[in-house]
Amino acid sequence: MKKANIVACLALGLALAPSAFAGFDFAPYASIKSTKSVTPGKKSTEDESIKQRQEYGIRASLSFWHLFKTQLSVGQSKTTTTQKTSTVVDEYGEIDYNKDFDMDTSNPDNLMKLTETQRVGKFSLILDPSFSIFILRLKVGVTAVQRIVDKEEVGQPNQSITTGPTYSPHSGVGLGVRFCPKMYFMAEYEMYHYKYPKIEPFERELSVSYNVSI
Repeated sequence: MKKANIVACLALGLALAPSAFAGFDFAPYASIKSTKSVTPGKKSTEDESIKQRQEYGIRASLSFWHLFKTQLSVGQSKTTTTQKTSTVVDEYGEIDYNKDFDMDTSNPDNLMKLTETQRVGKFSLILDPSFSIFILRLKVGVTAVQRIVDKEEVGQPNQSITTGPTYSPHSGVGLGVRFCPKMYFMAEYEMYHYKYPKIEPFERELSVSYNVSI
């Protein structure tokens, strides 16, 4: 009787497996990310600026019951800006440029070039309900970010700072169009909550991907 129960359980598991495990998705993606920063202005005021980054990477997803997915993505962005030493501010609030670079601010009009490379990894839980050829997407997860900042300034030695990886939650929504059972296009809007549990500030990301199912 015990053997019969084991056989029945195995048979039930094999019967449910094809419907439970829907497949594997692979997708290259490109995104535009933007963050706000506040810098000192004239007459004790503050100026708000927005910095944008272009990120490229790949995503891999494992789907269950054609509805739920786990997704792992890795990507990288690189930006270069030129700023005055007197007004440079880290939009994430993680780096104190004056202190960490031991900067000479005696001449506030000195310019320096900052090149920042971000290496980003994300793990997400996704809900993907489908309506005809359209796919809606809801996602939550954790983002890991490593930052490498290189500074160049005339008359000063080149310096570099590496921070992280730091871990923060992210959330997002998306809309996709399926071209055939194995291929679909997806556009997503995501928020990286780098000051969690505070809702703001957060980094915005708009990404597009072309997904292939295996």
